[in-house]
Amino acid sequence: MAYGFELVYKRFRKQAPPSFEGKANPMVAEDWLRSVEAIFDHMQLNDHQRISCVAYLLKLDARIWWDVEFGKKYHSEAVLATRVDKFVTLVQGNLSITDYAQKFDRLARFAPKVVPTEDMRFQRFMRGLKPMITRDVKMTSAEVVSYAEVLDKALEAEYLEDRIWTDIAPRREANRNKGFHEGNKRKANEG
Repeated sequence: MAYGFELVYKRFRKQAPPSFEGKANPMVAEDWLRSVEAIFDHMQLNDHQRISCVAYLLKLDARIWWDVEFGKKYHSEAVLATRVDKFVTLVQGNLSITDYAQKFDRLARFAPKVVPTEDMRFQRFMRGLKPMITRDVKMTSAEVVSYAEVLDKALEAEYLEDRIWTDIAPRREANRNKGFHEGNKRKANEG
């Protein structure tokens, strides 16, 4: 739960909103809706905050209904297929290891058949890493056996690669400037 929403939710809970179990009685449903809307209006919540808060109040049959409706909208076959495709084609590219791992983990939830085992999960993660990071991970350990180990090794390799580039950058710049100055001297001598 995001920190900002957590504060909103705490304020919302202090209003003692009633839960709703989804009973078939329309009067009960109407009374529940009015009392919750009154709290929303009093707190001046936006639509996103209202939806997030009300989801916590749904119990039993109402929760089942919510999950089904939510699933229809956000987890349709087409949406799931798109997320699986994104997972299968995910590569690190210009992402940091941390950002790549975050995207990987988010998309992996939708592709349990693609990575059903720990071994397949870390192998898929490795395939998406930059080649230099993959090389470093493979060279630094005889046998990596878990996704957590691969991630740890990849973070270490990224850190070391960044240090190397930081160390090399001033020398490369100096060499570039040296070549520029020598070129200018040559032009001056020729002219």
